[in-house]
Amino acid sequence: MLKKVIMTVLLVIGFFIFYFLWPRTIELPHIGTVKEWPLTEVGGNEASFREKPKLITFFFTNCPDVCPTTMWDLKKLHQVMEERGISQDEYFIIAVTVDPEYDTNDKIIQYKDMFEINSPNWLFFRGAEEETYKFTQYFNFSYEKNEDGFLTHSTSMYVVDSNDKIRAHHDMALGKKQVNIEEIADHLEQLLK
Repeated sequence: MLKKVIMTVLLVIGFFIFYFLWPRTIELPHIGTVKEWPLTEVGGNEASFREKPKLITFFFTNCPDVCPTTMWDLKKLHQVMEERGISQDEYFIIAVTVDPEYDTNDKIIQYKDMFEINSPNWLFFRGAEEETYKFTQYFNFSYEKNEDGFLTHSTSMYVVDSNDKIRAHHDMALGKKQVNIEEIADHLEQLLK
């Protein structure tokens, strides 16, 4: 009888140790490295984004579906991070156009205004065609513009740490499937610890 009680107590203690002390998150992998940031922030707000975790997303202003729904979903990220006690000055959201020929600085600023994006930690970048292509290659992000000017692109976003290491990728909004904001927040929060 005493032996059963001791075994039960040890099992309960073991469970509590496992549950409360075992790490809840697994170390994010190193998927790649961003070696250069050749692009320019369209509003001239090149804050010290490189020293902080960031979510990188790609877009173009004429995108009819994936890009705008992703932008709407990402607006919720600020709220989720704030609920977790993480302020906007601790991380960045970076949106990079993959159609710099069409997306002038003015068009991107209008796009940003259309979504009522005015957070200082949400930056929009643009570069020359060659620079943009080179930048997307760090992420294995693909896009193509056909003869008619129609652009197609991958539907991934990327979490990058403060050392410019790519640590996770996430899906953009596709159809009725929304961006997994909680998981992105988990990854950003993990990189802040």
